[in-house]
Amino acid sequence: MKFLLIPLFCTFPFVLLAQDERSIENPYALYFGKVIRVIDGDTIIAEVDLWPGLTQEIAVRAKGIDAPELRRVGCEEERQWGEDAKDLVEKSYGPGTPIRLEDISIDSFGRAIADIRRWRSDRWLYLSNELVDQQLAVEWEDDQDDVPWCLLAQTREVE
Repeated sequence: MKFLLIPLFCTFPFVLLAQDERSIENPYALYFGKVIRVIDGDTIIAEVDLWPGLTQEIAVRAKGIDAPELRRVGCEEERQWGEDAKDLVEKSYGPGTPIRLEDISIDSFGRAIADIRRWRSDRWLYLSNELVDQQLAVEWEDDQDDVPWCLLAQTREVE
């Protein structure tokens, strides 16, 4: 029995080391929480579970998309498009909705950016995909120019 335990104890530190190396790549890879309120089409306020008994309210912007603005708009069509995006998010990610935040980072303005997901009976859905699929947001990265919403609004089909 002693001979069997020695190889096990010799390999155990290497298992821990491999686990630590993976977590160093992105130590903020996954958090759970709930929606407190919706700011606009691509930003929510969430109560995030940091560890048992410790939560933090934080504004989280959806990663990889841009939705039309509600304030400082270039035209009335952009404001209405932004309202439509916010309405969809409020229906699907209303207050109290459990969420999962993945691949978390900070953008150039110091805001939390994450893949925001909600559970729907059989799988986790991405907020970004839901908005893009409904044509209420476009794919966008932090280093891109502002989206020309008023120009895009000229070709938008509203149901």
